[in-house]
Amino acid sequence: MSKLISGLALSLASATALAASLVVAPGATAVEPRRAPSLTDFGFRADVYGVKLVTDNVEAFDVKDAHAQLRCTRAVGQSVERTSAVSVPDNPLIHVAASTSRTDTYREGERNGVRGTNTIGDIRIGGTVNGVATPSLVIEGLTTTADAFHTPQGFGHAESFDFARIRLELLQGTPLQGTPLEQLLAPLDQVTATVFEGTDEAANQVFEVLRSATAPIQIPGLGSIALGKVRGKASGKRATSEAMALEVVVDAGGRRQLVEIGSANARIGAPAPAGVFRAGGTALDFQALQGNLHLGGVQHKSLPCEGTLGRTQTFRVPSASVAFGLLADLRDVTYTHRGSQNAKRDFAKGLTGTRIETVSVPAVGLVVNGVESSVRMRGKERKPVRARVATTITSITMNGQPVAVPAPGRTTELPNGAGLVQRELVKRSRYGARVIALRVTLFQQAVVMDLALADGHIYPR
Repeated sequence: MSKLISGLALSLASATALAASLVVAPGATAVEPRRAPSLTDFGFRADVYGVKLVTDNVEAFDVKDAHAQLRCTRAVGQSVERTSAVSVPDNPLIHVAASTSRTDTYREGERNGVRGTNTIGDIRIGGTVNGVATPSLVIEGLTTTADAFHTPQGFGHAESFDFARIRLELLQGTPLQGTPLEQLLAPLDQVTATVFEGTDEAANQVFEVLRSATAPIQIPGLGSIALGKVRGKASGKRATSEAMALEVVVDAGGRRQLVEIGSANARIGAPAPAGVFRAGGTALDFQALQGNLHLGGVQHKSLPCEGTLGRTQTFRVPSASVAFGLLADLRDVTYTHRGSQNAKRDFAKGLTGTRIETVSVPAVGLVVNGVESSVRMRGKERKPVRARVATTITSITMNGQPVAVPAPGRTTELPNGAGLVQRELVKRSRYGARVIALRVTLFQQAVVMDLALADGHIYPR
């Protein structure tokens, strides 16, 4: 196996294998023996997946392959594991086999950290669509790892790739001479006139070509390929580690999709004396065909586990759409969050909010302006969190005619029985609240669309 390693912030020996105290896998949520978690003053978070599809800034939730998400925790010895489906059903050109993702929080001597790892046995992009053959990219034995940690020397991070084999099958007559694609293929063995493959060091050299490329390398008939994120950052209060092996844009078959392959993200921050924030926002959660199609995300943003030291952070997304904008077109999305902790008072408070300036559904002539939600939370350890939710809807029109904006918790029927709009759907728990600013149900299109979601919770461990 060859290895590409980037961003080792501290020179430390490789960690030994971790023993998990909690493993979450499909169909199973408990592991024996069950032990009380060991708490730290750090906030840990990790997110790992094998393959993700993104179209116009909207994620396909139901095809996020082998997604293992470790939500914010102060405890070491926590693990989440997920395995993949056999293939990605949303795109016939993308096939995944034997993908596993795992996240772990750990303590090894004086080192506390969180590690995320994804392993893909085999992924193939390309094949035949609508009776037309495309080039194919095959990757075997790909492992991506991100590690964020703290030692007596400070915060650090490490990112790495391991891979066994890369194979690229081109179409007859594909121009190569003098192109970036020729440089990409140079380290590989030419098996036939159109087939190139390599293992170990040859595969490593392919990644180096991608690293040095100033733009994605075009693969005629399929799309483009680029090295994903390989980066980390450490400061006096936190460390982040991000590793994504490849970003492939597939435009064969008449639609353009970004395919992210082999992603692992890990983050550690301090101090977290009063708990951790599990808070964030997302602009859209879109379901159709009785839940068989599930999209959303829109560059979802989360509040750091330990907070922001009371500073307000704002993130903006210019636009996002579903079905080329026919079923949902979002403009000017803004995420806002803030969090702080007080060690002496054992107290934490925070804010998370989501705003969409305009949402339109051209298929039915629906336009909603000024959709906004927020959750403000305050909590002390061993006491229920107080959460206050708020929503705002500026206006609703359908085919140019005004529609009454429902009061919080109420529902308005759309003209001609087209559907319903429900405002301020709230789910509360001991640790906080989650609110949906507006739910739009369209009967004929079999669509349920949640707009401007805000999630604000504070967990003690």
